[in-house]
Amino acid sequence: MDKWSFITTIQAFQSYFKAGEYLGFGFGYSYDETGKSYIAFVFKDSELYTNGVRRGWQIAAIDGKSIQPFENLSPLMGEDISGVTRTFTFIKPDLTTIDVTATKDTVTINSVLAADTLHISGHIVGHLVFQTFIEPSATELDSAFSFFQSVNADRLIVDLRYNGGGDLDIATKLGSQIGGSSLNDQTFIKFTHNDKMKQYDASLNFVNEDYALALGSVIFLTSKGSASASEALISGLKPYMNVVQIGDNTYGKPVGMHTWLYGNYAFLPVSFRMVNADGETDYFDGLPANDIVPDGLKYDFNDRREERLAAAIYYIENGTFPSLKKSVTPNMPVPHYTGLDFVIRAL
Repeated sequence: MDKWSFITTIQAFQSYFKAGEYLGFGFGYSYDETGKSYIAFVFKDSELYTNGVRRGWQIAAIDGKSIQPFENLSPLMGEDISGVTRTFTFIKPDLTTIDVTATKDTVTINSVLAADTLHISGHIVGHLVFQTFIEPSATELDSAFSFFQSVNADRLIVDLRYNGGGDLDIATKLGSQIGGSSLNDQTFIKFTHNDKMKQYDASLNFVNEDYALALGSVIFLTSKGSASASEALISGLKPYMNVVQIGDNTYGKPVGMHTWLYGNYAFLPVSFRMVNADGETDYFDGLPANDIVPDGLKYDFNDRREERLAAAIYYIENGTFPSLKKSVTPNMPVPHYTGLDFVIRAL
């Protein structure tokens, strides 16, 4: 079996994709270049968020166990049942240490982690941090782009660094909001199957969206964790506009799954290749970034000191990159997820 196909329960599948819920503590994490684990984002519905935990807090220990460099934290989270508690020891940005105890429970996801604007060189720049493609994202994206439209945003930065993919219909919606009505009915992404399944070949086309920006260019902030529908969004827009990618090369998953339901289970085998309007596909090594910039884990998403955002601002101001192909740790690990967790990318 390939490394992406998976089986899950229908309840878990529908809870995530349809309702935007999953069982967990409500946070995502990542590593800095020395292997220290940091909170990358916290969902607003989580107990950790209520207790003040935010992006940029280092995870120093869990239940008294010190976290080792590049350690996989998933096995430390306990059983997949409600009621499991863990005490997290955090080092805050001011270097003070705090213990926070949280209980595993159903968490409602806010897929839009941030939506704000930056004023840069006479431009109003929309800034969207988007974590996953699920059905509830449609309402969140409409709210974000309604705001961008109301302030006449003429540039856009879309942060997909922690986005492992999801529903391609939502990717089509976001692509249409970025590209605008001039792309209506044109090919966004084509699904191509092997010779035995050619009858299932199809296309997803751009659609009219009420809150589209109709931009000629877009900047994506990406990482090796940006996968699947995230990559389809980037690839699908490339034939139609100037697409700039800052951060790191993406994960490399140019294939997608159909879903079959049987009994109490959902089966998602890799079924098709994703191809853009120019016929480009097979980016198994990832979509290459124009500028390699480390993740600024110590700063909030809208903090201009955050390295990837700072590089995007520099590009808007100067039309060039501040540190072309800046060195980062070669083959630096990213948090490891499998199955449905590969898409959720949160604990």
